[in-house]
Amino acid sequence: MARAKGSGLMGPSRSMRLPLALDRWFAERLDRHPERSSSELLVALVHGGLRLREGYMAIHRRELERCLSADRAGAYEAYVRCLLDTIGPEYVRHLESWLRADRVVATK
Repeated sequence: MARAKGSGLMGPSRSMRLPLALDRWFAERLDRHPERSSSELLVALVHGGLRLREGYMAIHRRELERCLSADRAGAYEAYVRCLLDTIGPEYVRHLESWLRADRVVATK
């Protein structure tokens, strides 16, 4: 559990240990990619770290399905653009193939 420390102008700061899954992810990447700096790997962790959350992909898939079933093409396209920017094209391709496999299409 995090403990309060300090008493600066902004209030007490918190010191927390990263969840074990994040520690493992970082250690594995350090070992696997010795040519990359630790700060570069940390940026990747922050940028894509939420994907470690259980069910993260299913959450995105359900939101895309809601957009399609409500015929909200603009919302679908905006959501996909955000996913492309934050996670990448392979992730989006996988989600869209999952939707196609389940025959989820826009209602007209």
